[in-house]
Parts: sequence; C-alpha cells; structure tokens
Amino acid sequence: MKISPKNPPGRTALAGLALGTSVLLSATLAGCGSTSTAMSSAPSSASSTGVQEQPNIMMVLLDDMGYTDLGVYGGEAETPNIDALTQESTQFTNFHAYPLCAPTRAALMTGQDPHQVGLGSMENLTPPGVPQTTPGYKGSLEGEFTGIAELLGDTGYDTYQVGKWHLGEGEGQTPQDIGFDENFTLYDAGASYFSDGYRLSKRTQEPFDTVIYERNGERVEQLPEDFFATRSYTDEMLQMVDKSVESDKPFFSYLAYTAPHDPLHVENKDLINKYLDVYLDDYNFNDLRDQRIQRMSELGLIERDPATRWPEQTPDWDSLNEEQRKDLAYRMAVYSAAIHEADEQVGRVIDHLKETGEYDNTLIVVASDNGPAANTHELYVRPGTEGWHNEFYPLVGDIESYGHEGSFPSLGLPNAQVSSGHFFHAKNTLFEGGTRVPAIIKAPSTSGGGEPRIVDTFGHITDLYPTFAEYAGADPTSAGNLLGDSARPLLEGSSETIGDDEFAWEHFGHRSYRSGDWKLIFAPEPMGGTGGYALYNLADDPGETRDVIADHPDIASELEEKWNQYAEDNGVVVVDFEAVNEAAPRSAALSFSIDWASEMTAPETSANG
Repeated sequence: MKISPKNPPGRTALAGLALGTSVLLSATLAGCGSTSTAMSSAPSSASSTGVQEQPNIMMVLLDDMGYTDLGVYGGEAETPNIDALTQESTQFTNFHAYPLCAPTRAALMTGQDPHQVGLGSMENLTPPGVPQTTPGYKGSLEGEFTGIAELLGDTGYDTYQVGKWHLGEGEGQTPQDIGFDENFTLYDAGASYFSDGYRLSKRTQEPFDTVIYERNGERVEQLPEDFFATRSYTDEMLQMVDKSVESDKPFFSYLAYTAPHDPLHVENKDLINKYLDVYLDDYNFNDLRDQRIQRMSELGLIERDPATRWPEQTPDWDSLNEEQRKDLAYRMAVYSAAIHEADEQVGRVIDHLKETGEYDNTLIVVASDNGPAANTHELYVRPGTEGWHNEFYPLVGDIESYGHEGSFPSLGLPNAQVSSGHFFHAKNTLFEGGTRVPAIIKAPSTSGGGEPRIVDTFGHITDLYPTFAEYAGADPTSAGNLLGDSARPLLEGSSETIGDDEFAWEHFGHRSYRSGDWKLIFAPEPMGGTGGYALYNLADDPGETRDVIADHPDIASELEEKWNQYAEDNGVVVVDFEAVNEAAPRSAALSFSIDWASEMTAPETSANG
C-alpha cells in the first residue's frame, strides 16, 4: 500500500484493493463477503506462467450488464465464449465499478478518482447545489492525468480504442488526445445500435438527432447500411489488431460495447424468439430472481441463500395485468439476446487472437461498467421534446417489436433487480447492485491456458490501470497518484491480496465507504436508503437488508471520518443530507421506473448513462 502525507492509510486516494484470496473453481468456496478461503494449485510465480516481456492487453467493457447475467454468474443468456474464457481466468465475485458509465470509464482511462478528472457530474447532472463550474464536476475530462494509452504507448505499445467513450469530445478529451493511436469512437452515452445512429434523446446543439462517431480524429458522416454496433465495433477492433500482428508489436485494445445499454437492440431476431421461449410462458420476476440465486449457489459463488429485498418502487406481481407481465418478459428476452450477441462478438475476438497466435500472450479483461439499468425511456424525454422518440423510434411501446430497429426497449426495474441477483438495487445507486459487477481476467502466458480460479474479496475497476502498466513494463509512478494497485501478483498466484480493502464513493451527494466487510452508506429513502447513514456487514448480509448502525456506532463513526477524509483529499463537495433527500423523489422517479409505453409522462430533465 502506498502512503503519502496527504492521505491516511487506506484506499481512499492512493492505496490498492484487496482483490484477495483465490481458489480453484473446483474448490469449496467461502460465502460472498468473506475475507479468506483455501487456495490450491494457483500459479506460484510470474516465471511459472512464462509471460513475455510485453504481453498484449485486451480490455472488453460491457455497458449496464448486471452481476448475474453471464452464464458463469447464473444467468439464462447463453454466453459460451465468456464462460470458456473463465475456465482459463480469474473470476471475481466481489469486483466493483462506479455506479454510472462515465465515472467508471474516467477511472479506467486515468487511474484516478472521477472527481479528480472532471466526472463528479455527468450529463449535466450534479449533486444538489453544485454547479458544473466547480472543479471536478465538469462532466467530462479535465485536470492533470496521464491516460493509460499514453503511458503504454510510451513503452512501445500500439493503442486502439473502439466503441463508447462518454468522456467528452473537446480539446484534451478525445481518445487521440489521451494517447490512442487509432480509434473508432461513439462519443455519446448510447445510441441506436443500427445505422440510423439516433441518439438517446434530442440534443440541444447539432447534430440534434444523431450521435457523433469519429474515426482517427475525423467525423464519420454516415454509417454503413449494414452497421450494427456490437458486430461492427468488433470488426473495427480486429482490423486494428491485425496491424500490430503484422508489425510484431504489442497492443493495448480498449473495446467498449454499448450492449446491453438501452435501447436494447438485437441484430439476429431469431435470438429474441429463442429467449421468448425461455421467459414468455413462465415469467415471474420473483421466481426468476430466486432461480438465479440458486444457480449462483450451485456454481459455488455463494454458500447459502442470502436475505434479499426489492426496491420500494417494484410493483407487486399480483397487481400486474397480462399485458404488463408480457411486456416485462419481452424486455428480459431482448436483454438476454443482446448479451448473447455480445458474447458471440467476444468469441470472435478470442478466436482471432488464437488464429493469429496472440491469444496465450494476451491479458484479457471482460467486465461491466456498472450495475443493470432500472430506468425506462422516460429518462430520456426532455421538456418540449415529448414527440421526438415517436418520430425517431416509431416502434416505441410496441412490445412485439422490442429489439427491432426503431424500438426503444429497456430492462425495467423488476428485471434489473433480477439481474443484480441477491445484491440490492441497480445502476445509479451505491448499493451492491449498482457497483458490484462481473469481472473476468485471463493472465498472459506462453505455456498454454491457466487454471480457473475464483476470488471473493474486494476489487475495483481502478486496479486495472496499474495492472496494465505493470504487465507492460511501464512506470505507473509517472502517472501520479493512482487510486488502485496492480493485480498482477494476485493473477499469477504470488499474493492473495493487493493493497488493502478500503474504498470510498461519492455519487450525486450519496456516500459510501467500504472497510473489510463493513459498509457505511448514505442514500435517501426513495433510492433504497434510510435518509441518513446506514451500516451493513456484508459478510453476514450481502443483500444489505439489515442496518446495524445502532449496534455498532463506533464503527460507523470511524468510517464516516474516513469518508470525510476521502472527500477532502479528492475535491468532493460534501452536500448536506437534507438537500440530497429533498431531491431524491424526482431522481428516483427518473431512475427506477416502469413505463407502460402509452402512459409515459415527460420529466423536466434528462440523464443519459
């Protein structure tokens, strides 16, 4: 753990994560939130893996995919390629990101807390009373940092970016500005997956209706007619990788899919029918959640049936009519089909690396940027633009057209909680369902496939920057004060931990601090909280169902002091609980809802993510 005079010990600004204890997949696993398990037959050293001096690095980031959606985490979607990759990888069961897209991407690209680089706000949304002119709250990249692509490029890597960026398009903010040699970039928060390129909502400046794509610094004026984001992003990345293969140079590739972000679009409509066969006749979100939790237990990811709760906005199943039940089943079917297609494209990447002889010596990371989205398309309706979606997404609300071009389906709140499994809540919250994400890392090796392992202690997206740097032979200290630490010792079996297990978040005025199994959190009541601080012991209660702050006031006070120090160190504006609670009902209505299409109303503000 690194310590500076400015920062106390702990992962509030400089120190690393305890990605922790690992075991073989076939070994008996401790329950979620435990701090130690037995280890067997893990690689004992870097030399045993035969890693070349500069392995390739392939970072694959999925968008708004929940914890349990992949097959290896208990989901119904068929994901054979990622599942197979897991058999040669380290699978994380307690890996975290930030609760929204852009802050996670900022931390991944810079190694910094989002407030240090302008992402304390996003999409014109800030904590109550905090203007975007406040340092750290610009909503796009700012400040002093060294991009991971720049750092690796200086050590001899070719660097490539394809897909969603969401970090700004101004000077000093583009992929090429921060070190990528080549890019094919979607600058917006999301878009239609098809060639029409329509935005999530009408823009206040040109282009008003379509998103901005760029290739190597030049605006892409027209997408090909056969464009489909999930497949076309893969096409672009493989063409870039081939250049490095031909020149025999190591590459760093950042492949950021928009799947399965809404609008949920699917290229192969047969897959929609495939998953309708899974969900339509027998759909009940209560049962589906229970089934996923049971599969997680069978997979060895959890030891027992944990206590669970639902967000307060979740409707009672018995109150829904047949059309509403059908609607939710269709949403889940299209969502699973989108994940299925993403897995097929990850499979193309893996196959191509094998065909070119690059697979063994490539570090591969597959992760999600945050928890599943619980909003519907109401979130994107701006004042005065209520008819815009009907014009550009004419199939909005047509259930049987979900997934087709012109539709705008989203997952919906009950399905999002299913996606999070036993972890509470979803994207846009600091509960486990908002920040705990699937993550799989295959270490490079010249001696063939590695052993599957599961690690069940705390980890975070900020560890990836120093991990990439160490494998590349770069000096991470040249990048300033990094938030995480390299996971390489854990991946190669020479350590059971990386840094400590303390971490802090701030999100639109919400607060959270993790210290071992203890978690202190402030969230308003409509957002799942108590309106004040609550304390959970995640070893005993991973579902965050029992607030034990009254039993452990000293622990809560200690964690509150640590959070306050984090805020001071990272330029976080501390907003009073009262102001955050006052704003919460409207925020909750936007973020955690179900639109039954014909009954949609137009909120006053919009938040893309």
